[in-house]
Amino acid sequence: LVRRRAAWPSAPPGPRPSAAMSGGGQVAAVEQAVRERKEEHKAARREAVAERRSVAQSSSVCKQRRRTLAVVQRRRKGQQAAWKAAQHNLDWCRKKGWSTEGAKGRLSAARKRLVEKNRAETVASRELRNARSERATATKAAQLVNVRRDRARDRLKLEALRLRQARAAAASRVVGERRLKALQAKQETQRRELAARQREAAQQLEARLQEEASSLKRKTVEKARDETVKRQRRASAYSAALRSGEPLHADKFHRAGASAMKAKSDDPNYSNRQSVLRPRGKRHEFTIVYLHQFCLNGTNYVDWKPHYFFSQTKLPYLSLKVTLPTAKAIPITAHDGCKQYAWYDYKTDHDGKREDVLESKSLRETRDRIFGILDREIELLSGDASRVFLGGASQGCCTALHCALTYPRVLGGFVGVVGHLLSSSPLPKGKKNLPIYLYNGKADEVMRWTWVRETYKRFKEAGYTNVNIKAEEGVTHGKPERKEREWILDFLHQVIPKESKKG
Repeated sequence: LVRRRAAWPSAPPGPRPSAAMSGGGQVAAVEQAVRERKEEHKAARREAVAERRSVAQSSSVCKQRRRTLAVVQRRRKGQQAAWKAAQHNLDWCRKKGWSTEGAKGRLSAARKRLVEKNRAETVASRELRNARSERATATKAAQLVNVRRDRARDRLKLEALRLRQARAAAASRVVGERRLKALQAKQETQRRELAARQREAAQQLEARLQEEASSLKRKTVEKARDETVKRQRRASAYSAALRSGEPLHADKFHRAGASAMKAKSDDPNYSNRQSVLRPRGKRHEFTIVYLHQFCLNGTNYVDWKPHYFFSQTKLPYLSLKVTLPTAKAIPITAHDGCKQYAWYDYKTDHDGKREDVLESKSLRETRDRIFGILDREIELLSGDASRVFLGGASQGCCTALHCALTYPRVLGGFVGVVGHLLSSSPLPKGKKNLPIYLYNGKADEVMRWTWVRETYKRFKEAGYTNVNIKAEEGVTHGKPERKEREWILDFLHQVIPKESKKG
């Protein structure tokens, strides 16, 4: 190892090209350094090969010494077993009272052979340790040689990189000078061409601006004319509705069922009856079941509010059927037994400060009735529950939301106006993706937003992912008419597919 280290001195780094050298001089100097590093690397590789052979030879000797030791150990174990057998034989002869001369002779001979085997094992172990020590020395020497070889290889790579850089720099200077001349000539040509294009573009831009100004004026006049025609048509339709006594957009629907206009008495009974708006001249593709407010009835929407479910601009489709049931007239406990159209009985009246206590039996009866209506409407649409929607206002909102959450099938969506989630309403996991749209007024004095929003927090706690809540400033509970139409149309615009709206 000492001899090899002396034969492989550390070579000094090759000459670095100075900035004063020309391009050709720098390349020649680096090429000379690369040749020197190649020779240095070759010598290091040869020495590394020799060291690997030495390590392989040492490993072979170690294997041979291990095999020899294993053989000697097996023989020593066999001799030890023979000595134990001779000892046992001697003890047996003594126990039986037989002659022990032969047994003692065999025991003495076995002991001598065992001592010889132990000595041979000790010698084999020492030889194995020596062989391992020689192998470790050879391995360490090989590692040192490999380090020097790797360093020589790294120096060779560095010099090769410097050579490539010097060559690339020289070539780059030549190419750069050539490109600079070509670029200068090209720039001069482009400068002249650019000046000509700018003059031409300025002329084209002036012509295009004049044409666009004329087109804009023409489109403005046409749009104003179209808007005037539309306003005249709407004004004509509204005037005709006023003259005939019909509400706006009543001509879009065929009205059936209970109606105040068709009533024969001044105080008709609408309890448990139903009103319907069907699209005129077309089979319906969707149905919404909408529950009225406390003390009102479904005929209000049929007779005076069909425009709540149609918009000439936002929802110009004629494929929606509107089912408007009227609640049963029941005595209200909180109102001293006075009969009102109500979806369930109120046991208390907290004057809007918190949720009132309801009578569960009346709610169950209403739920069963609404379930029957939903079953019939779904059957009319070939069993597709996703085309049936449910909604309501105030007490109708609370009842409809309770029915939508407890109905066995998942509906296409729910819309609620100035209502809340009943404390008794469950939140099943199967309805987590049901589209729910809730609209409230922050100025509501009957169902105050301060406690209504707390009931909505149950949706988030139950993991409902498609609940849309909108609370607007200045909207009260008593007069949400204009907002009710806006909110219903917004809901229908969201849940009815666009291809159906085109119809």
